[in-house]
Amino acid sequence: MHDMKKLLRSFVYAARGISSAVGEQQNLKIHIGIAFAVIAAGIYFDITAIEWCVLLLAIALVIGLELVNSALESIVDLVTREQHPLAGKAKDMAAGAVLFASIIAVVVGIIVFGKYLAI
Repeated sequence: MHDMKKLLRSFVYAARGISSAVGEQQNLKIHIGIAFAVIAAGIYFDITAIEWCVLLLAIALVIGLELVNSALESIVDLVTREQHPLAGKAKDMAAGAVLFASIIAVVVGIIVFGKYLAI
């Protein structure tokens, strides 16, 4: 029973982390809005199961990396508030990971929806 409570608590903590990030991070809100638009387009165009899998993985990658980026920014800010080159480098690299995944997600979207939009 103790293990079940511990497991349930871990889900509560994770949900709290997501909620906190959504409330504080503008870019995460943008990514979530785009994700909903992509999901709506997938429903509208009745995409295949494989296309759903690829799109959902791309969405998960971008939003997951945005959450990791937000966590890293919080950790860096906890360690130092001063402008330090390494702190900036860490934040920039994490943001770069989100940007890279976002660009690839756009390419995936173009590949999936291109045939429906005659692109």
